[in-house]
Parts: sequence; C-alpha cells; structure tokens
Amino acid sequence: MTVNDHEKYTAFGSDFISITFEKSSSRLAFLGIESGGRDRDKHATYNLLKPSFGAIGGAFKKSAPIKELIKKTDSSLHFENELGACSDIDIIDDRSFYWSFKNAPKNDILNISFCIKTAPLSVWSSSVAKMNAPKHLKSSNPLVMYKCRYELPIILHFPDFGRLKIEADDGVFCEEELCRSSEFSGLGLGYLNYEYHNDLNAIHYGSSNIKFKSKNEAPSVKLKFTVLDELYPPLPFEDNDCHAWDGLRRTFMNSFSLNRERFDMGDNIMLHGTAHLCVSLKSDILQVMNGDDEHFKMARKVFERQMYESFTLAQADDGEVNFQYCHKKKGDEPMCEFIDSTPGSIIAAAGISHWNLPFAKKLLPYAMKAADFILSLDTDDDGIFEVPFSGDYMDAPIEKGARQRNWWDNFAFGHKDIYFNYLCHRALRELSQLLIKIHRYEDAKKYKAQLEKFDKSFFKTFYNPKTKVMAGWISRDGSIHDYMFTFAVSMGINEGLIPVREGKKMIKLLLNKMAEQGYGDLKFGIPGNVVPVAQRDTIDWPCMSDWGRYENGGLCGMNGFHFLTAMYKVGMEKEADKIFKAILNTYEKEFTHSGLMPGYVQSIDWRTKEGVACGYNYLADNYYFLLAAYTGKGKIKHPAVVNRS
Repeated sequence: MTVNDHEKYTAFGSDFISITFEKSSSRLAFLGIESGGRDRDKHATYNLLKPSFGAIGGAFKKSAPIKELIKKTDSSLHFENELGACSDIDIIDDRSFYWSFKNAPKNDILNISFCIKTAPLSVWSSSVAKMNAPKHLKSSNPLVMYKCRYELPIILHFPDFGRLKIEADDGVFCEEELCRSSEFSGLGLGYLNYEYHNDLNAIHYGSSNIKFKSKNEAPSVKLKFTVLDELYPPLPFEDNDCHAWDGLRRTFMNSFSLNRERFDMGDNIMLHGTAHLCVSLKSDILQVMNGDDEHFKMARKVFERQMYESFTLAQADDGEVNFQYCHKKKGDEPMCEFIDSTPGSIIAAAGISHWNLPFAKKLLPYAMKAADFILSLDTDDDGIFEVPFSGDYMDAPIEKGARQRNWWDNFAFGHKDIYFNYLCHRALRELSQLLIKIHRYEDAKKYKAQLEKFDKSFFKTFYNPKTKVMAGWISRDGSIHDYMFTFAVSMGINEGLIPVREGKKMIKLLLNKMAEQGYGDLKFGIPGNVVPVAQRDTIDWPCMSDWGRYENGGLCGMNGFHFLTAMYKVGMEKEADKIFKAILNTYEKEFTHSGLMPGYVQSIDWRTKEGVACGYNYLADNYYFLLAAYTGKGKIKHPAVVNRS
C-alpha cells in the first residue's frame, strides 16, 4: 500500500483500493475499489462516496474540531477532537484496513454516504438471506425511500468496481437510508413522462446512507474493511487465465442487484423481481455458481425467497403468474400483460432444484398450476400456444385490457408468439424432467404429451420459406410477422427444436445480413432483429421505435446468450469466440452499469451499431450473455441447452 501525504489530505492506495482522509475533519473523502486488482485507473478516478459527504465518525460530524493529528506512520492515522473522541485508521494490507473509534456515540458510530450515480450498490447481509425483507422503518425525511437494518458482516457490491466487506465487533449493526435527490425527478420521457415514470429519476442522483450503531454501550468499536475478490464461477476452459475474459470476471456478479422494497432481484435496484420477466435468467446464472463464497449463498437464498413470493403473492386462481397480482383487488379480471413471467417462473422453480431440491419441491404445486394455465392456451389443439393478443398490429384491441409484452415489449407479438412458445416449451420440458426425477411419472405424462404435439407442429408453424428463418409471430389474421429475429433462430437451436445442420445455415444467413446492415464486430451485443420492423408492429415512439434504436435493431447483451450459445452448438466456435471476446472487451474497458441512467435513452444496456446509448433504464439482464461462456464455449451441462442434434 502506498501513501501520499498532503498538507490537507492523506491518501493510501494499491491495485485494490484507494482511500483519502481529510486531516481537518478525519472524514474519508474518497473511496475506490477494484476487486480484480488490475492495473486500471477507475478505482482511483471514480469516487464511490457522495461528494462533500463521504464517511465520517458520528463524534466528528458537528462537535469539537480536530485537536491534532497526533500519530501518523506510513500505515496508520490517529485523529482526536477536543472532546476526547478518537478515530484510528490502520492499514492491514493492500486490500484491507481497520477503522476504530473510541468514545463514539452508541447510535452514531460511523456514517457513510455512497453515490448512487457512480455505482448503485447492493447491500448483502446474512440477515437478508435468512429472513424476510428488513422492516421499513419510519422516517421524517420525505426523500428517504427505504430505511433498512442489517446485521454485520455486510458485503457491498458496486457494479463495475467489485465487492467490499465490512465487519465489526459483536453488537454492531447498520441501518441504510436509500434517498432520493430533491433536485431531479422523472425519466424525461417527453409526453409519456407521467405517473410511475416521474418517480424513477429521483434516485439517480440520490445516495445510500449507511449508519453504524452499537447494541451495547461499548466505548470502543473496530470496523474492518476488506476488498473481496471478483465473484464468478471458475472458467471451464483452457484459456481461463487469458485477459480476454476479464470482462466476464468483472461483471458476472452485476446480474444481481437488490431492490430495497422487497429485497429481491429485478432488473436493477429500483425494479423488484417478484414474478418478473428476469426470473428465469437469474436462475440460469445461479446454476453455474459454486463454491463456498458467502455472497453466492446469499444470492441463492434471496432468489429462493423471491420465487416463493412470486408464486404466493402473484399467482392468479387460473395459474397465471403476474407481478401485478401483488396489487390486484379481489374480483379483478386476469391481466395477461407480462405473460412471459408464467413460463419464466416455472423455469426458475425447476432451476432451483439443481442446488436445493427440497425447496424446489415446495414450489412444485405452484409450478404445476402455472403449467396447467399454459396448457389451456393451446386453443386449437395443435400443440402451439396461442396468447390472448391478436398480434395484428401494436395497438390492436385485446380481450383482457392490456397489451402483449413479452421480453421484447417494443413489438406487437401476439397469437402464435415464438418467443413465448420457446419459454413454454422449456418450462414444460424442465418441469416434466423434475417430476420424473422425483418419481412422479404420471404427473409428467400430460406435459410430455403436450411437448410431443408441440414438436410436431413447431417447424411448419413458424418456418418462413421466404426468409429461410423462423418468424417472430403469426397473428390471428394469419399474417406472418418476420423481421429476421436472431432469437427466433438461436433459441430454437438451443431448445433442440431446430436441427444443428439447418440451424447453422440460418445462423450464417443472419450473420451475413448483419454484415450487410453494417453491424461490424458486434462488440456492443447482438441485435434482436436484423431488418426494420414495420411501423404497425412497433410502438409509436421514435426514440424507441426508429430503426437501429432500442429493440428495433439495437444491440444488447441479453440476446447475446442465445445467439452465442447457438453458434457454439452448431460448431462455429471460432466465429463465436471472436464476437464473445469483442463484447467482453467492451465490458472490461467501458462502464456497463454506471447506475440507473439519468434521462431517457441514455442507458447503455442498448446501443446503436455506432455505440450510442439507446436504452431507457439500465437492465441487469444485459449480463445474461456471460452464461454463454459456460453453456457454449465451456459446454457444461445446463438445462438452457438441449443436448440433441
């Protein structure tokens, strides 16, 4: 650890941590961490603390001034104010230090104010993993969104930077206030900036304020700060030491950020994950986690509770799973809006069985009820599921009062929707496999019978001889809606519905079309569609619907999982490696999750082919593509990929 002593500040720094203390107040003014310990300047440039607030002991905030800095070595500082309160900093090694306090107020030992804009941290604690979400304590400050209590030790996860563990003496705990900014509100969505959207931007420039307290009257408290290693499963291939994979090492854990309202995992810290579209993605990534890291274990425990709440709080009588049922009044009609969450919840529940079979069994009755709802959607008995949306055009009248939204919610997917059908096929496949695993053969029969019908009808239903790829959806009027959707091919290959030989031809056709459209090296991700979607089939909102922006030809990481894994599966490893490493290089060198993006279409989870941001609110789903390192290149066995030709 190097030390840089200045007239007003003392700074310590290593490849893992940068800390700067203000001599006149004992305040920690700068904190930067780098869990990878790599030679980069991010952790020495970007402050994780809120400017002008930082971190300071409670006894030093507004009391007597610093008496003197009576001790300083190359590895320690000692502050004492005129009332006898003491603060000591002792460097342990290149990634950890102690911060001790004497004569500190019991209820105000240390205050840390983190900057949400730089890195929207998630606070992980064993109390969250083992119990329900901490109670929201009352606050007189209207800017405080949530106030939560944690038992120590805690692990702070900062996307793009890494993990910081804070431990303390027995009896010390902490409370967090997640605060809005009084100066900003709304996402800036133009004429659609109303209701819920007006609440979102306030947190972008807000702060996460953590206060450490003691249950006892102990006059002395010692806190230990340690930068932990990057959190990712071992890379299952020979070049695991190659720096080309640093983007995976640094960002793998960025898939998991905690929402403070429910303490579950949605797209980001503002969106909860109860019955969310992302639940199957989270489950898929959690399945490759292994080892004894306490953070791994916490993430799985949080996800298990999240799925239990998804079924118990958000499942209708007919079996549909929808997050809006959490707010549904008795007697309301079924919503059928984010319909992906029904098969997604089944996939997630089955996924849990790979690390906690007893808990998966607990979820099984709910998952089977959801599966029966899916079976009811095969209204013409051809094996393919018909969603209750016409798909004729974006604003088509729909029976249940809401428009269709699968993950690709920019488009008018409806009736025979290939994306939804892929999810349903996988959900029924995994559910039947789980039932067979626990010897419930009769229960598995009806789902296997549906799968057999599906397999016979799939190709003739969705294959479009004009484009020689699979169509996105067939609307109720019989029209084929085909915009050369990359996932319509790659998900079919990974699900085992498109034979490898035919799939390879389709992948090559799509890659050639991307090259023709000028997508280059695909370093920002994979586009969902490679030809423009007609206006009638997409939302009427130019900054979202114009060709090349957002879902209409924009590039994202989430879709990269399906496409890269399919490329590996059809034997295009060299080509897949080139694209994969290009995306990883982007993630390593640029911020990919620098916070909930302030302002509309400034979110870099979506990019134009030139690299311009065109997303509307950062999605942690973007990191799903990293899983392809395991399912594709590493060829590990995973239920997301069917091992058949």
